[in-house]
Amino acid sequence: MKTVTTLLLMMAVFTLSAQSGVNKANDLFEKKAYVKATKLYKDVIESDEEITTETLLKAADAHYYINEHREAAQIYEKAQLLSSSDLGEPFLLRYYQSLRGIREYERADALYREYLQSANKTVQLQEYEEAVLKFDSLRKDDTPSQYVLQNLDINTEYSEFSPIYHDNKVIFSSSRPGASKELYAWNQQPYLSLFVADKTEDGTLQNVEVFSKQVGTNYHDATIAFVPDTDRVFFTTSNVEKNKLVLDGNNTNNFKLYTGTIQDGVISNKEEVHFNSNTYSVGHPAVSPDGKYLIFASDMPGGYGEADLYFCKIHEDGMLSDPQNLGPKVNTWGNDFFPYIANQTLYFSSDGRVGFGGLDLYETAFTPETGFLQPNNLGKGINSVADDFGYILNPEDNTGYVSSNRTTGMGDDDIYYFSRIPLECNQWLTGTVQDVTTKRPIFNVSVVVTDTEGNELETTVTDAAGEFIMSQPCSEEYVIVANKSGYFESSQRANTGKQDDGKADPISLWLKNAEEKIVQDAETGEEKIDLAPIFFEYDKSEVTPKAAIVLDEAVDLMKKYPEMVIKIEAHTDARGSADYNLKLSDKRAKATKAYLHSQGIAEERIVSAQGYGESQPLNDCLDGTKCSENEHAVNRRSNFIILER
Repeated sequence: MKTVTTLLLMMAVFTLSAQSGVNKANDLFEKKAYVKATKLYKDVIESDEEITTETLLKAADAHYYINEHREAAQIYEKAQLLSSSDLGEPFLLRYYQSLRGIREYERADALYREYLQSANKTVQLQEYEEAVLKFDSLRKDDTPSQYVLQNLDINTEYSEFSPIYHDNKVIFSSSRPGASKELYAWNQQPYLSLFVADKTEDGTLQNVEVFSKQVGTNYHDATIAFVPDTDRVFFTTSNVEKNKLVLDGNNTNNFKLYTGTIQDGVISNKEEVHFNSNTYSVGHPAVSPDGKYLIFASDMPGGYGEADLYFCKIHEDGMLSDPQNLGPKVNTWGNDFFPYIANQTLYFSSDGRVGFGGLDLYETAFTPETGFLQPNNLGKGINSVADDFGYILNPEDNTGYVSSNRTTGMGDDDIYYFSRIPLECNQWLTGTVQDVTTKRPIFNVSVVVTDTEGNELETTVTDAAGEFIMSQPCSEEYVIVANKSGYFESSQRANTGKQDDGKADPISLWLKNAEEKIVQDAETGEEKIDLAPIFFEYDKSEVTPKAAIVLDEAVDLMKKYPEMVIKIEAHTDARGSADYNLKLSDKRAKATKAYLHSQGIAEERIVSAQGYGESQPLNDCLDGTKCSENEHAVNRRSNFIILER
């Protein structure tokens, strides 16, 4: 009996002790002291056989929040086995992300499929299957990465991340000692501060020092953006009042976004943006290169996931428009943040997509007015199984910086310098060639692609439907030239876009049959070049720009028929003296001949150019005869009579 009593007392003491450990761990968890909490949860899990699902989920979350994905995944799995129902969306999604963070992609996919199936989300399931296929193709592609990364000597055992260019320097966030006097309970590192370093020609950073102390709060001062060609800045800090952190109902200190002006490293006129709040975070600013848009991240109500990307228009007087969500093509159920814009491309990080694990880097066209394209993963090398974020790029030399907490680094988050080898990108140029008169497609037309300087790049011919297709590098301007015997040449400019293997806007080319420009005189039987009337200024014989447009048709026809020989006849109406009209018409005939020669028509191909004045009228409008203007116009003409072809 005594032995039994002793055992019962020991069990009671053990239970009280275990319960005390749970309470202490839970208290640390609620205070977001996750590093300390994980150590207590570990002792509880190893010693307590009666641990609850709730405790396991908190323990798993604590590991998840400090990026210990393997430990988190193991504990989520225990919680799932212990639970009589599913874990619930937030825990299941964190379990899913933890599995991806340790490259258990198949297990993660199976877990997410089951979640979507049980929720009858058939559309989302189909989209997910497509995303898995796309990612698997990317993951298994053995093409070398276009990124070459170099860890920097300025990195420490603490966090260094989110670099930004400014005046040939780089400003970045860091938890290294030397600025903040407080420790962040979450990871037991000093609060974040902004530092600045000199940028060298080879990309290395040196001479690190604290950036503007006017930003400082003794708590988090993280991420800054500059409006180009102005003294205006946007920056993120902890929500602080009277030097104390402001906590919301979930014991969370949120970020706030501020704007101000900067002169010689000193920030003044500091004020909050109008959409800040004590109940959600606003931060991670970026400004478009033209200074017209502010992009930022926030977990404000009404978004698609945890943190979403938003944009505001920056008006000319500096006022910000109300924020607009970038929409479901960019934002996901997870975190989407750390934006950066270069060359009308938005770069950002997300953990809500099918990726390599943790935060992956993506890019999409930056077009706030018309919407955004489906983002593309930047691929292996720049992305890893860890968090990859804080990407900036110098488009002129394809170099930049990126942040990552991958295991090859020196500490927590590190900044890497990279050089980017542009990926091969080609788009399809497609179009049709049709007869301008009959509107019918033309078969076997030669279609040539040239650059804007006329250098030939590729040649093809149209099929029976008058269609053609060719592939050319992305983001370039081209000239498409269509040519066929018996037709006048036609050309059109075209541009390829940025999407590899995509199609540029279709091209329509219209050809005019050259034979239609050759007519037969009903009375004489002579063949002539059919041209519109050629107008000269009053009492002048110089070829005007308007006349040149008409004469260029004769030039094109003669080039189309290189054996063609002509003579030129010029006629006037009967108004004025016969001698004056004869001389004027002869001058105009010879001016016409000279213009054709100037456009490359050999002299021997124009046997004569003669004026006949009013001597050969086509109607009865002779001297002294009253005629209308239209009747006189019939007699004012130039004939291009074909002698040989």
